[in-house]
Amino acid sequence: MKAFIVYCHPSEDSLTRNLRDEFIKGIIDSGNEYVLSDLYKMDFKADMTEQEYLRDANYRDYPEVASDVLEEQEKINSSDAIVFIYPVFWTEAPAKLVGWFDRVWSYGFAYGNKSMKMLEKGVILCSAGNPEYRLERLGLLGSMKKVMFGDRLFNRVKQTEFVLFDSTSREKEERETNWENNLKKAYQKGKTLFSQTEEGFSLEDRYFTAISNSDTGEVSDETIFSYHQKGNVIWAEYSGGSIIKGFLLGTIDDNNNLHFDYRHINTDGESRSGSCNSKPVLENGKLRFYEHWKWTDGCEGTSVIEEI
Repeated sequence: MKAFIVYCHPSEDSLTRNLRDEFIKGIIDSGNEYVLSDLYKMDFKADMTEQEYLRDANYRDYPEVASDVLEEQEKINSSDAIVFIYPVFWTEAPAKLVGWFDRVWSYGFAYGNKSMKMLEKGVILCSAGNPEYRLERLGLLGSMKKVMFGDRLFNRVKQTEFVLFDSTSREKEERETNWENNLKKAYQKGKTLFSQTEEGFSLEDRYFTAISNSDTGEVSDETIFSYHQKGNVIWAEYSGGSIIKGFLLGTIDDNNNLHFDYRHINTDGESRSGSCNSKPVLENGKLRFYEHWKWTDGCEGTSVIEEI
């Protein structure tokens, strides 16, 4: 199998470059193939032209995409997985990689009447100066994942993974003390990229919408749930339709059933809350949760939410 690696770092003297090299060694040692786009070495043109903007903004498949963009699209469609390796700059990928998405994710390829294949995996390997706990507490790690997985790779890959190498700023002692462990971690990620080992069930970074609901309920097919999980704790934000903003918090048991409390404010300005038990079922290749909920006023109902 083949991985397409999109690498973006302005310096050869970096931990990120070493992580890339170890990741590639792992791919080779697993008997798989790779193709690399080193955006800085290629001097990839990150700025979208006016012609490209007008083409994509007006949902046109003409004129033909530029040759450098076409080459990147061909690399994608000849691969089984796509891997992005980069440092975090101000909670985002470097501008050159952002520009890569602006141009390569063109109309007729990544959206519209798509010619982009559905890839088996989409993996992020990024180095960050801040420690992971700080990025989590400030909501920055969640923001990074949402941009990459909730927008750029959404419905374009079957499986996603976000691998963070934290505390990598040059002034931090952890950069040197963790150096070898980080390289080993990158190597293992490359070596097991196409492994068929079964991963544990997780709701982290998964999105759902309601496909049915009792008349006494307030969620609808316009409501989007953004789920997270840490251990057996699950939580989600939801909004859309008659719900301005909502939150749920609870636990997941050994059978992947959810048990949580929820509260939201609806478009009438009412604050409503309740509790819910939710059972997972895989139907037609999609994960659904069959829910039985109860408002705090005692009114009960059922709903079904489906992964999108």
